[in-house]
Amino acid sequence: MKKKNVIIVILCIVVVALIAVVAFLIGKKNSKPDLPTVNSASTKAVATQAATDVAENNEAVTQSDIKIVKKYTLLENDDYTMVFVLENTGKGDAAVAMVGKIFDGANAVVGTERESIFLDAGAKSVVSLDFDTEGVKVKDDDYKITVAKATTIRPGIKNIASKHSVSGQTVNVTSTNNNEFDLEGVEAYCLFYDGDELIDIESEDVENEATEIFEKGTTQKNRLDTHETFKKAEIYYTQTQDKPDGEDDD
Repeated sequence: MKKKNVIIVILCIVVVALIAVVAFLIGKKNSKPDLPTVNSASTKAVATQAATDVAENNEAVTQSDIKIVKKYTLLENDDYTMVFVLENTGKGDAAVAMVGKIFDGANAVVGTERESIFLDAGAKSVVSLDFDTEGVKVKDDDYKITVAKATTIRPGIKNIASKHSVSGQTVNVTSTNNNEFDLEGVEAYCLFYDGDELIDIESEDVENEATEIFEKGTTQKNRLDTHETFKKAEIYYTQTQDKPDGEDDD
């Protein structure tokens, strides 16, 4: 009889314990905070507003705002290169598309090259158009510039702080993004001179290799080498466009 009573007591304890566990689990489940819901329409609206802000806070630009500060022609073996130093003298950020053509002795077009860049207000930049002229004697060249308001991104090469040093035939460039936003598509260009004559041009991407972005507040270092003996070097930055804002038709 005593043994039976002990078993009953044990069973009662087990039942009470199970009830306590179940009550605890139910309480824990009910105490979980609701997960936030993602409103895709709201996210899309934020992205749309950001693009609108870029457009609205940027004054219009015109063809006359983009000045050609320098123009050079380089000939090396079978390569013909047109080099332009551009300046945005307007108050708005620009999307600049440049088309270059080369002609032979019969005045026929034997090569066409295009380059599209972003150029923020007050900034200078470089456009290099490289032509393969194997078997062709170039008689003349021509170019066309198309300018539109930058609407897809906010350019920022003007606020890149640049330092460089020369070691032999190498120019070491240190670039710091002093903007309050990240930059994409940035290249550092070095123009090598012998006196006033341009003798070579080299460029390198300025970016974090892992992200392919030049993050705000960060510093990147590049080496720009030449086989030429030069007396002076100038550093410029270019922010290229994958999808041009401005037209670049012939």
